[in-house]
Amino acid sequence: MAGSSNANGGVRYTMIYQDATSLPNDNVGGQAFNLSNPVPAGLIEAIGLRINGTCAAYPSTASVAEVISGIRFTLNGDQVINLQTQANNTATANVSRLGAMVQDVGGMVVESPASATAVDATIWIPLGLNAPVNSRFELALNYIAALSTITGNFELWIKYGKSTNLTLYGNQTSQTLADGAQTMVSVKIPTVKGATVAGIMVQGANAADNLQSVIPKILGDFAMSATYLRGISGAGENGYMFVNTAASAIDQQYSSRLPGYYFIPLYNASVSDGSVVLLITNDTGAAASEFLTFTPVLNLATSGSGERTPVQTARVATGSKGAILSRAEDQ
Repeated sequence: MAGSSNANGGVRYTMIYQDATSLPNDNVGGQAFNLSNPVPAGLIEAIGLRINGTCAAYPSTASVAEVISGIRFTLNGDQVINLQTQANNTATANVSRLGAMVQDVGGMVVESPASATAVDATIWIPLGLNAPVNSRFELALNYIAALSTITGNFELWIKYGKSTNLTLYGNQTSQTLADGAQTMVSVKIPTVKGATVAGIMVQGANAADNLQSVIPKILGDFAMSATYLRGISGAGENGYMFVNTAASAIDQQYSSRLPGYYFIPLYNASVSDGSVVLLITNDTGAAASEFLTFTPVLNLATSGSGERTPVQTARVATGSKGAILSRAEDQ
């Protein structure tokens, strides 16, 4: 039977990968998985990483996203998502680093708090990428040690839909900052024609607000504190949500800050020299230094809609009258 590809302009949710092994467990040192599979063509509005299963105790004090320390998603050889975290701690009753990162860019962590021995969580990461025919993804996934081992399934979902914006998550710039001294950090911005910089995710190696001030030169010449940054990014008014099964079996919890993590909105800045300069003063209070990372988030105009689904092209009108005559004539 002949077939062709048809662009479905509506929203479709398609699971493109599933296994029972790429799950968090309580092994010391964590785990790493490398996954790949074909991807149906269409406009990928977002990707969803789902962890679904049972456990002896919840894998983290709060969200299961706390145990995910790295996500690198590549489509047809082009890396489009690279989210790496620091200072993950399963004892923390707060939003996870990954949870804060995806919520800062319009994503979400959908997680059920109903049970401490069952996990059903999906991390949705906005993308807005057109996948051509014969596409293939590669996913590098890293976990830290969880509080308990999950038995169940890991799934990768794609939400096909409409989008006017492609979001790219670039490679980190990293630098060690000495205490008390203002340091210039030049954040490398990937060279993508037509792309603008939506913002920069800043992470310290410690789960503490050691950032005293930052001057994003592209926004102005005056210092901004950690609290000030959370105000302009929207996090400061309970901008984060997360699950804590010990606090409620029904409600999500709210957070207005995640110590050691900051999002600097750059309002789709156009960068011509390949970098964004930040003047940072950091102080751990121990006359030492701290390792910081800086992840750029880029926007690029795009268009398209839906998943391309196969359709049948052999259409023959049928009915009892024609069938009876045809059968009689064949005798």
